Amino acid sequence: MTTAVHAARLESEPLAPSQREPDTSVSEDYGPSTKRHVVEAYPGPVPPVRPRAPPRPSEVYWVVAVVALMVFLHMTPQIFIMWPYYRKTPSFTARQLTGVLLVHNLLVLYMYVTYWYCLSTDAGGVPMNWHPPDGSYKRYCHQCRAFKPPRAHHCRVCRRCVLRMDHHCPWIGNCVGHGTYGHFLRYTTAVTLAAWNHLLMITLRVVDFWSVYDLMPRPSTTEAVMIVLNYLLCLPPALLVAFLTLYHYVLLCTNTTSVETWEKDRVSRQIRRGQIAYMAFPFDLGCWPNVLQVLGPSPLTWLWPCTVPTQSGTSFPVAGPRPEVQFLWPPKDPRVRRRPVRPTGPAFTYGDEQLNPRLRASHAAAPQPQAAADWHASAPHQDLPDEDMYDSYSSASGDDTDDYAPPGHVRVRRGSEGLEVMAPQYSRVLWDEMGAEAFPPGTEPPPEQDPNVEYVPGYEYPHGTFAEYG
Repeated sequence: MTTAVHAARLESEPLAPSQREPDTSVSEDYGPSTKRHVVEAYPGPVPPVRPRAPPRPSEVYWVVAVVALMVFLHMTPQIFIMWPYYRKTPSFTARQLTGVLLVHNLLVLYMYVTYWYCLSTDAGGVPMNWHPPDGSYKRYCHQCRAFKPPRAHHCRVCRRCVLRMDHHCPWIGNCVGHGTYGHFLRYTTAVTLAAWNHLLMITLRVVDFWSVYDLMPRPSTTEAVMIVLNYLLCLPPALLVAFLTLYHYVLLCTNTTSVETWEKDRVSRQIRRGQIAYMAFPFDLGCWPNVLQVLGPSPLTWLWPCTVPTQSGTSFPVAGPRPEVQFLWPPKDPRVRRRPVRPTGPAFTYGDEQLNPRLRASHAAAPQPQAAADWHASAPHQDLPDEDMYDSYSSASGDDTDDYAPPGHVRVRRGSEGLEVMAPQYSRVLWDEMGAEAFPPGTEPPPEQDPNVEYVPGYEYPHGTFAEYG
């Protein structure tokens, strides 16, 4: 409950400029083959990050099912298959049984440890006071109401932006991102090795029986049922996880996430059609430097489950002399544009013949996602971030939201003269500039602004929407 309230408070309260730390540029090298540069925004202590949302019930069910499957495939072949086989077969010695079960248990133990790290490790949230360097393109998340670093994307399940997000995995109940990608690779590798060793173990038992059919005693009903169940429950996951592991090793060698594969496909297609200028994927440093960046600088620690990333996740090395190119990826899709605001009526007077200062109808239909609530459409278009602040766009990820959508239409209440009628919402700025004489008689002054809070256009405040009129 406290975490949910704290997350809601973080979403509604912007940060003051005094809470932000200045950017500092440093460089790192990951090998002698290519010049690589990186911009680190936080060389000092790690600032607090936005917490993830509490797990959904479906995620808990997935995790319980995965743990139950792992325990079943771990224990049943030892108790119901290998031990009866040892008792019935004099040629199968205790030394051979110990060797087979030792390998099986070590692989499964490593699988349990890596799975725990996937569950318990934070995938990597965006620091609360992170902001891009001046002069760079700004990627803005309208759900977190904060800037997004390069390669970060919003996860609808975790309800926050995740650094170097790959995907949200229901098997581990967590995002696969900057903090968990190494653990995820180690876990899928352990699952693949343990599953195929398990299949080899029971297959040798079956082959041994059929090769000396007349001499070997028949398996009991319980043993036969367990052999069939182990094949049915182990073979499909072994095949699927093996293909998944190979796919992620290919992504590891190219320093690409699953979301970025869709982005690269879209960019290459638009370059081929002449819609955008050519731009190479900036994070591919070469196979060996890519592996070192993700798994660590020492190959001796790659399989160690406690290995953690050494970078902050807010900036990355790039292949080239321009570190700012990482803020340009992915290129902005030219087909996706903000729709112009279409006023629902002409400029009007309100109160004692006071002109609307900007001569705009107050309920102009602003761009909004179609699934948004009606009140969301009343936000003025100029209160949204400017064109340099854009959401990353991926045609297949489905995890990022943007405001590039057909404008919504709001039913407007009008008076007898056709003028728009709405409840008065006055801003403190106009009150301080124009004084009480410019407002209708009896109007109470709006609350004073908190000097410790930076009021960013487009945010909702306790006293109402930041209005553009008096």
